[in-house]
Amino acid sequence: MATTRTDAEALAVVLHDLAWLLPRTIGAEAGRAEPLPPTALEVMRLLTRRPGRSVNEVAAEIGVAANNVSTAVSQLEARGLLARQRDETDGRVTRLHPTATAHEARQRREHSWGERMAAALSGLSAAEATRLVGALPALRHLAGDLADAEAKG
Repeated sequence: MATTRTDAEALAVVLHDLAWLLPRTIGAEAGRAEPLPPTALEVMRLLTRRPGRSVNEVAAEIGVAANNVSTAVSQLEARGLLARQRDETDGRVTRLHPTATAHEARQRREHSWGERMAAALSGLSAAEATRLVGALPALRHLAGDLADAEAKG
C-alpha cells in the first residue's frame, strides 16, 4: 500500500501531538519526581540516544547556544547525570556521556511511562490497543530513520 502525502501528514500531526502530550500526561509524574530544566532535559534526550557528543555538537543539534548547553551540562554533571571524557584523538575536546545514575533515572522514568501508558491503553478497545502495540516495530524503524537523518544534518 502506497502512503499518500495526506496520510503521511496526518501521521506526522498525530505523532507530533503525542510527542507534545506524552511528557505532560504519562511523563508528568516522573518529571515532577526528578525535574530537569528544559535545556538540560534536551541535552539528556540527545545524549542518551547518541552519547559522546561535545558541548558544541550538542548545541548545534538541539538548536541552543553553546553557553546555555555548557550551563546545563554543568548542572547535569553536578547531579551525577553526565560525565565528561577527553576525546581520544583530540585532547582539547571533551565528550559527554550519561552516567549509570542517568541510565537508572531513565529506567525509572520508562517504567513509570509504561504504567501510565498501560492505563491509557486500557481506555481503548482491545483491537485498537493491539494495533497500536503491533505498530511498535514500524515506529521504531521510523524513529531510527529520523534519528539518522537528523545526525546527517
